[in-house]
Amino acid sequence: MFHGVRACEAVFARRPGDIVRVYVTDATRKRFARLLEWCACERKGFQLVADENLERLTKSIHHEGVAILAATVKRWSLDDLLAHVASAKTTGPLVYLDGVQNPHNLGSILRTAAHFGVAAIVGRAGELPPLSPAAVRVAEGAAEFVPVCDLADPAADLRRIVKAGFRIIATSSHRGKPLAEVKLDGRVMLVLGSEGEGVSRPIEAAAAECVQIPGTGTVESLNVGVACGVVLGEAWRQREGQPSGR
Repeated sequence: MFHGVRACEAVFARRPGDIVRVYVTDATRKRFARLLEWCACERKGFQLVADENLERLTKSIHHEGVAILAATVKRWSLDDLLAHVASAKTTGPLVYLDGVQNPHNLGSILRTAAHFGVAAIVGRAGELPPLSPAAVRVAEGAAEFVPVCDLADPAADLRRIVKAGFRIIATSSHRGKPLAEVKLDGRVMLVLGSEGEGVSRPIEAAAAECVQIPGTGTVESLNVGVACGVVLGEAWRQREGQPSGR
């Protein structure tokens, strides 16, 4: 049961065939008029509901007046990802999330990833959070544009990714070159670890180099979503050939 205005707009735009039923409140009925017309034409169920009923249906107070019952977002396999890379359909960096298990963090990172043109979010199968309705809402529609790819065997799969031409760059709170001094354009995979543990040793060992985000050192590390935004912003600057402002 996906909910939230941007998330539901993206579901309708990207995969209307997966929609089963639509729920709107009176406040959002006009905004979703085209969706409701489509439902009528395609004989999909739709219903005008009160706020409290939508809260019950979505199990959330953050429904924003709309919900769509639809198939879950498809996860990619490594073969899916490499096929897109080989066909040049996939551009931009990859982001590997190592030990990041909070669905809200995944949603926030997806939103940032869409803004900065990330090709895919990658992580260990069973460790990456599910694309739950909460994560999809936080992503503000980005879950329909940035694929999430599960790796069954990260050590072996990362070797295949390197063979496909990607450099692996791990982030660290304690060591590595300053972010702006590292080449982040071209085919790169940027690794972000959990806030508690950081990047695990086996994944860091696969990296060509480590980078850190310069700062005062007053706090040990940044929230992973914030760190992701800083790193991807620098990668975007380098890809687009923009001056650093220093």
